[in-house]
Amino acid sequence: MLQKSEIILVGQCRKGNVKAQYNLYRLYAKGMYNVAIRMVGDSQVAEDILQEAFIKAFNGLDKLQNDVAFGSWLKRIVINLCIDYSRKDRFVFAEIDEIKGSDFISEEIDDETDPAFVHELIKKLPEGARQILVMRAIEGYRHAEIGEELGISESTAKTQFFRARQLLAEMIKEKWNEDRSRKISERKTASA
Repeated sequence: MLQKSEIILVGQCRKGNVKAQYNLYRLYAKGMYNVAIRMVGDSQVAEDILQEAFIKAFNGLDKLQNDVAFGSWLKRIVINLCIDYSRKDRFVFAEIDEIKGSDFISEEIDDETDPAFVHELIKKLPEGARQILVMRAIEGYRHAEIGEELGISESTAKTQFFRARQLLAEMIKEKWNEDRSRKISERKTASA
């Protein structure tokens, strides 16, 4: 059902139907905004990227070969715009030749960890680490694809992904320790 209505909306957008553009925007805006905010970590920039992505998509509908694929095509536009934004001298990737397994925290995010909490921590990661983490862990890109998109080697993409995971794990552990200390302190205060 959704695919059929999506095909109709895309067809109407090709004809310049503003109402169809608005409906297609409403259908995809939230999801595309979430992709952008995860990658750039700034709500204003994410909103700008979202608007630019839809403008680019609506102006380039003649390049879309399969109307059913509009959503994935739009996501690719959003991700590319996020990468373009970050390339404007915003961050530098470190080249690391060797990765020692012991240098990385092996703790994983468990099922009880609040996704909103993790999302907030991801936004606090350095920009390069955040983008690679989002592209790999959330969007499902392979390391080779990440390297190609960002203009870095596959090994650098792997290294940066593992470093981003390490930073995120450290942030989660730190927050967990803070919460635990606060609860202990509250118990002591309540019992005194």
